[in-house]
Amino acid sequence: MKDFFQSWKFKVIVCIFALVFGFMIYAAIAGNNIIFPRSVLETITRPFSNTAISISDWVENTLDTFVNAQKYKDENIMLREKLNDLYEQIRDKEKSDKENSQLREMLEISEKKPDYEWSAPCSVIARNANDIYSGFTIDKGSNDGIELHDPVFTSIGLVGVVTEISSNYSIVTTILSSDVTIGAISTNTDTVGIIENNIEYSIDGYCLMGYINRNSGIEIGEPIVTSGGSIFPSDLLIGTVKEIFTDSNGLTLHAVIEPSENVANVTDVFVITSFKGQGAD
Repeated sequence: MKDFFQSWKFKVIVCIFALVFGFMIYAAIAGNNIIFPRSVLETITRPFSNTAISISDWVENTLDTFVNAQKYKDENIMLREKLNDLYEQIRDKEKSDKENSQLREMLEISEKKPDYEWSAPCSVIARNANDIYSGFTIDKGSNDGIELHDPVFTSIGLVGVVTEISSNYSIVTTILSSDVTIGAISTNTDTVGIIENNIEYSIDGYCLMGYINRNSGIEIGEPIVTSGGSIFPSDLLIGTVKEIFTDSNGLTLHAVIEPSENVANVTDVFVITSFKGQGAD
């Protein structure tokens, strides 16, 4: 710093200040009689003028922040409240739209299956992390009329079955599980078989239908539905035939079924609590 004050740059700055100050004094004394190029004066004084303006703006903004701090705080609170109200309205609308959609689905199902009785719409509240078959937990239980072995489905198709139950939640095992056995039939050729899954296909999201007669005529792309029984009602869509192969015995076939509903991503389901033939031997 000491070197700077002794440098030629500092001396030049001092001279400029002295020159400007001298002209200002002379102008004040001489009044309108002084003749000095205005552009020269502006060029010399511009850096100092800009600095003064910047300092003035900074002081003004700083004082404004302190003086109006409470005002800004109140405005911020008010804006937050308005934003929260807006978010609440959006959530209410989404909830209303979801409920209307579910009611439409229930109406369509009840028209097609008048013997069905089911619980209120259920939401998936947890995924069973240790279940390789994409099992999940729903937010309804025995207090809602749900019982063990009740079928779980959506408007698209069959999803699974209730395998554990509490008063206010139920655990669902999906149709991909090797623990679930479903009587099945194709809609085009009336080919019957049984969904008995294999982990090799289940981990890829497919069901496996076995005990199919080699001469059944089952076709790729053919829809597969439940054939009916004491646990699953008839005509619930399971999926479509993706692949067909002959068993090692040469007498029967297996069909790889692509489920109609993606059980790993489902978020809302229905539980059938009663249907014609339920619980029959």
